[in-house]
Amino acid sequence: MFISEPALLIRVILGHFAADFLLQSRAMVDAKGRGVWKSGMLYLHAVIYAVLVFLASAKWGEWFWLIPLLFASHVLIDGWKAAKGNTALTFICDQLAHLTVLIVIFCALTGWNENSPGRFFGQIWNSPRLLIVVLGYILILWPAGRLMSVLTEPFRRQLGEEKSRGLEQAGYWIGCLERAFLLTFVLFGYLPGIALLLGLKSLFRFGEIKDPANRKETEYILIGTLLSFGFALVTGLAIKAILKSLP
Repeated sequence: MFISEPALLIRVILGHFAADFLLQSRAMVDAKGRGVWKSGMLYLHAVIYAVLVFLASAKWGEWFWLIPLLFASHVLIDGWKAAKGNTALTFICDQLAHLTVLIVIFCALTGWNENSPGRFFGQIWNSPRLLIVVLGYILILWPAGRLMSVLTEPFRRQLGEEKSRGLEQAGYWIGCLERAFLLTFVLFGYLPGIALLLGLKSLFRFGEIKDPANRKETEYILIGTLLSFGFALVTGLAIKAILKSLP
């Protein structure tokens, strides 16, 4: 086991998610967004969070000082998020910051030794197998998306702007998600998942494909889909080949 007290770390993280989601209503989040540092909900939520995580640790006689530490860190992180606005980026940064605080506290209290989470994460960081997989996901999400945009630009211009193209950025996110799912299916060798993904996309696009008036748009969608699937498949097969060659 890479940590000496795995149950303790899991309990603390469970306490985090319970306090930050189950015990925090949408009204509390909205109140923090309106008042930011002046909002009473910001401090009330931080108190609930600190107490619950402390209780989850079950180190009541030893770690009582965790309550003020967790309270202060939670106020700072949530206050920053409220000031910046509730977006996907601030949400991710907020959760990563909270989890980082918990892991650092855990490592400090249980000892930075060869069995600590710090050592474990260090081994992950230096693992060529993991790094090549991470690199693959980065490649099919952003560079591949940019390349697809360049390759399909001539066809996109032919579509014109005579009618709505749906939600803004929806196509970009659909492409990212389908490539991520497809790469995952390839890496795990789950071939039915690939067929299911292609079938679902065809089903949802059926209304556009069946109309002869949408021929240009149908061809554009088909080109984009084949490119997206092609990038993900080639990347996945290349990663599997590289992983097999590693010792």
